[in-house]
Amino acid sequence: MDATHDGPHADHLGEIDRETQLWVQWDEARYTFVRLAPCEAPTAGDVCTLFAGHDPGHSWEMRDLLHG
Repeated sequence: MDATHDGPHADHLGEIDRETQLWVQWDEARYTFVRLAPCEAPTAGDVCTLFAGHDPGHSWEMRDLLHG
């Protein structure tokens, strides 16, 4: 498991409709495909590209670990 957060890892696969996205979540043992609502965090300009209920820290708050 990655030390940066608890719980499964996730990656966005696509849009099902305006209120539903397809994600894959995984941990050390398995992969699971899930339908999740998008994060609707209030913001002045950016949009969070994660799903509703994600661990603290919206996508615009995370630094680029590969280039940062």
